[in-house]
Amino acid sequence: MQRALGLLATAIAFACAAPAAPVNIPYTQDFESGVVGSEWSSTGGGWRVVDGRLWNDGAHNVPLWLQAALPADVRVTFDAESKSDAVDLKFEIFGDGKNHQSGYIVILAGWNNSKSIIARLDEHGPERTAAEEQTLRAAAAKGAASLATRFIGRREIVARADSRRKDHVYQFRFERRGFELSLAVDGVPVLGYFDPAPLAGPGHDRFAFNNWASVVTFDNLRIEPL
Repeated sequence: MQRALGLLATAIAFACAAPAAPVNIPYTQDFESGVVGSEWSSTGGGWRVVDGRLWNDGAHNVPLWLQAALPADVRVTFDAESKSDAVDLKFEIFGDGKNHQSGYIVILAGWNNSKSIIARLDEHGPERTAAEEQTLRAAAAKGAASLATRFIGRREIVARADSRRKDHVYQFRFERRGFELSLAVDGVPVLGYFDPAPLAGPGHDRFAFNNWASVVTFDNLRIEPL
């Protein structure tokens, strides 16, 4: 029985493991080759390269994952454009390399061009209020021993009302340094996220582009350690 349970546990661990990571960081990609490279993987979603840019017109949350293991502290920059009135530019980071909402989800001008978010494990999760943010940071500053443990598995978003223009190439910059995640667009800070139990390591170390139903393009990706 113990041997059978051990084999079952091994099989489950193998099934849950992220795909191999053949690509090293730093990594750059300008999609000028005209094809999605073998270092990217997806279970569908219609991802392809058009005119030297990654293109999608409705992945319906089937991400395109880069098979590279991210360092805990990282900077990711890229250009993104929406051809749709809904805008809705989206990527995922520190996910498992296979599943939507397995890490952080970052959305610029989603929900029909009305809101931008950084989400932890659930883009429709409860929204953190300013008072909750203050309480969380105060507890961390006091060194609350159980804070990180209580945050494991927590699903929560930080959000702001936000609308953007279609047919504009936005320059994204995402960074994580320790417990702090930040998003800037066209050089202007948009959102920050404080996570006392950062998602990192095996199962939480992959980057992906994603999309719901807009016509979007991505280009000039660069990922580097901090």
